[in-house]
Amino acid sequence: MALATEERILEGAVRALSESLNATVDQIAAEARVGRATVFRHFESRAGLLKALASRAIAETDRVTRQATAQACTAADALRLATKAVVGAGESYRFLEAAAELRDEPEIVRAYERQMSELADLVRGAREEGFIRPDVPLAWVVASIDSLIWAASRAVGEGELGRVQAQDLVWDTIASGLSTIAAKES
Repeated sequence: MALATEERILEGAVRALSESLNATVDQIAAEARVGRATVFRHFESRAGLLKALASRAIAETDRVTRQATAQACTAADALRLATKAVVGAGESYRFLEAAAELRDEPEIVRAYERQMSELADLVRGAREEGFIRPDVPLAWVVASIDSLIWAASRAVGEGELGRVQAQDLVWDTIASGLSTIAAKES
């Protein structure tokens, strides 16, 4: 029962935070159809709730990335599938933009750094295959892809783009700006 209530609170928090990144505990409780006290029984504070959501978002991002890359035939294909999968999972992590209290949370910082390292590995593989331009610094490619994913998540969350459109735009931007194919055409 407690696990079901906790899951309901987390789901309510995702919904409330997708409507307003500054949603209060009262708004989250209302969205989860529980009392404010119930939220605090499961999570000691709003920051604790956000940390639980961040851990959940990290796990979801890891899951969709592993699932997507397992289907890839090449590193470039793995990069394409992973970026599209992470953009598709954007609802689970979009709230992190407003969660300033998590920026110094060691567990969250380590997980984000690990994910960026894994992205760098995908980029290296795609570069070794000749897909990613060798003249663009690795750190720039990784930061660009990360920024594109965040921009896509924001655009989907604000209703400016549909999820599939955002996924396609992220990949098209990578392919047209960072690939060797784009460099040859210009």
